[in-house]
Amino acid sequence: MQRYSALAAFFHWLSAILVLALLYTGYMFHQFYEKGTPERAEQFLWHKSLGILLLLVALLRVATRFMAPPPALPAGLPAPEKLLARTSHTLLYFFILFIPLTGLIKISPDGGMTDLVFGVQFPLIPGVSEGLSDISGTIHEYIVWLFAVLLVVHVLAALYHHGRRTAAAGRMWPAR
Repeated sequence: MQRYSALAAFFHWLSAILVLALLYTGYMFHQFYEKGTPERAEQFLWHKSLGILLLLVALLRVATRFMAPPPALPAGLPAPEKLLARTSHTLLYFFILFIPLTGLIKISPDGGMTDLVFGVQFPLIPGVSEGLSDISGTIHEYIVWLFAVLLVVHVLAALYHHGRRTAAAGRMWPAR
C-alpha cells in the first residue's frame, strides 16, 4: 500500500484537530455568548488564533504536497470514486485556505494588527473596506456549512473504505 508521507499525515491530523476546534469555537461564540460579553470575546480570540494557525498549516500542507506528492489512488478504485476523491480533496484544500482567509478579511477593515492568544499579534490585510469586510464575513459564515457537509462525506468515505478494507483504507494514518 502506498501511504502519504509522515509530514503530510501530520499536517492532515493537525488540520483535522484545528478544524474541529474552529467549528466548536465559532459555534460557541455565535450561539451561546451575547455580543459584548467577555466570554464571547474570549471565544472569538481563540477562534481567530486557531483560524490563523489553520491558514498557516494549510499553506504548509500545500507546499508539502508539491514537495512530496501524494501517492497515486489505488488502481482498483472505480473511476467514479477516483473522480470523487480528487474533487473532494481539491475542495477540502480550497476550504481550509479560503475560510480562514475570509475570516481574516472580515476582521481587517481597520488594518494594523490583531490580538491572538498568548499575547501574539498578527498583521491584518491593509486596504480592506467595511463593505468587503461585511461580504467576507457573510461568506465566511455560510461557506463553513458547505465545508462541514464535505467533512462528513470525507469521514464517511474513509469509514467506508476501512469497513470494506479497500486499497484506499489506512493511507493517512500517522503510523502503521
